[in-house]
Amino acid sequence: MKIHYSSKKQEKILTDLRLLKKYYPDHHTKIANRLSELRVVNNLTEISEVPPPRRHKLKGKYRNCWGIDYSKNCRIVIQPIGEYDINDLSSIVEILIVDLVDYH
Repeated sequence: MKIHYSSKKQEKILTDLRLLKKYYPDHHTKIANRLSELRVVNNLTEISEVPPPRRHKLKGKYRNCWGIDYSKNCRIVIQPIGEYDINDLSSIVEILIVDLVDYH
């Protein structure tokens, strides 16, 4: 899957293991695992709905986004971009990482 980032700073942090450890010291390994899973899948249906990683549709502020668990309360929030059908997850092959957040 093709991954885009919401900012250059976010891209730099999430693509450099040293910076990932610095900014997310408690969760860097799980975040790195989820990001590598996102890189190797062909589309969003290949990310499991059961833990881990528990892909799930979000509501409210993050409407039209999905959350992917990397800890009990924290999620990687992704948004599909490009050409896709919102009702067909297999058509989502390009995503934007919106945020890494505890939105609870």
